[in-house]
Amino acid sequence: MKELIICTAPYPGEKQEEKYPGAMNVAEEVINCSKAGASLAHLHVRDQKGLQTTDTTWFSRDVETIREQCSIIIEGSTGGAPEHTLAERCVSFTVPGTEMGSLNLGSVNMFDGVYNNRYADIQYYAGELKQHNLKPFLDCFDLSHFSAVSKLWAEELIAPPFVFGFIFDVPNALPYREKYLDFLLQEIPSESVWFQVRHHAEGALGFIDAIEKGGHIRVGYEDGPFLSDGSRAETNARLVEDVVNEAEKRGRTVVGPERARELMGIPKL
Repeated sequence: MKELIICTAPYPGEKQEEKYPGAMNVAEEVINCSKAGASLAHLHVRDQKGLQTTDTTWFSRDVETIREQCSIIIEGSTGGAPEHTLAERCVSFTVPGTEMGSLNLGSVNMFDGVYNNRYADIQYYAGELKQHNLKPFLDCFDLSHFSAVSKLWAEELIAPPFVFGFIFDVPNALPYREKYLDFLLQEIPSESVWFQVRHHAEGALGFIDAIEKGGHIRVGYEDGPFLSDGSRAETNARLVEDVVNEAEKRGRTVVGPERARELMGIPKL
């Protein structure tokens, strides 16, 4: 595929201050990323201090501000905090302006713990996404997670075209190897759209394989703060610009939100 979608994930998780210390104006970062070439934004529900919460007040304000100034696609995360219930992890789905939602396809070792996603929980999230008419962003951490895709499809909880996120380099989870990416690509249904996500990637140079194989890219402080030259990006927009530059060198054309919606099967705003 010649066309390229760039997703921004602007805010790092808790206890990851080395990526971006201090508070962040999320709406401003997303709007600037949109200007730089991003057409999708992955956002968590956070409070004034940047901590994950079930109160959508600040998330709603950010979405409203973003919507006033650009048409970037907004994906609400189901990440949440460990103490949150399944319903609480889906609160972003209730906010007007949200068009996609993350759907983790299985459990995985993560840092010093386990990111627990039982199949019953996955079914619940998929049902909530379907009820709110949101496109699932299928987060895949391991080849075994494709078993959930087959089941959810058979249960009519998800439908093509599918949007996958292949996530690599999370500490204690699957590291990136080109052969691992190729294994995953062998399993995706036809007409699927796929993104590569890498924690602490070396800027856009860490995504060359995905760019050359027709994939799409997610960058942002949630994943890593570094540019291709090894320096730290001062803004999320610089991370987006880094991908734009490398993609154009390799014949990929960065698309805007409207074309991204068409490619991912999302209705127009």
